[in-house]
Amino acid sequence: MRSMSIGELSRQTGVKVPTIRFYEEIGLLPPPPRTASNRRVYGTDAVQRLSFIRHARELGFEVEAIRALLRSAASRRPRAR
Repeated sequence: MRSMSIGELSRQTGVKVPTIRFYEEIGLLPPPPRTASNRRVYGTDAVQRLSFIRHARELGFEVEAIRALLRSAASRRPRAR
């Protein structure tokens, strides 16, 4: 998995850095691992999730509706054994 900074994540998804931090704060985006210097490190899963959130917002979905959609999607994933 390729790792990237919050700035790279912002460029790839078109979501501003403060918005990414806000989505983490409210739980739409899980808190990422951090480096020894406390910098956030994101993977491709964050790109996919953030792109979904951005598109849902563009379609007019409210934050709580997006949260429900993400929960529903997570509950349908097969669990690793």
